[in-house]
Amino acid sequence: MDKKFDRLLEFVMHLQEYIEQVREAYQSQIDIEQNNIMKFFTVVTTIFLPLTLITGWFGMNLQMPEFGWKYGYIYAISMSISVVVIMMIIFKKKKWF
Repeated sequence: MDKKFDRLLEFVMHLQEYIEQVREAYQSQIDIEQNNIMKFFTVVTTIFLPLTLITGWFGMNLQMPEFGWKYGYIYAISMSISVVVIMMIIFKKKKWF
């Protein structure tokens, strides 16, 4: 009877170790997915941060030289597009995107 109990106890201990290993592997996979999601959100935030700054400058009720300039809005639009393109090129080179 004691040998049977010892074998069952050993079997239960092996099952417990196996369950713990499976749980750790599953948690590792979830952590990897969360890291990829956070990396994506960081890239998107970094792209839109300069655009938010440009929008903030043009949203102020100040007399800025670009308002009187004939090509002021075209300049702001081209500057925004160039910021996005430059950021995407940098991220592609670093293989973040």
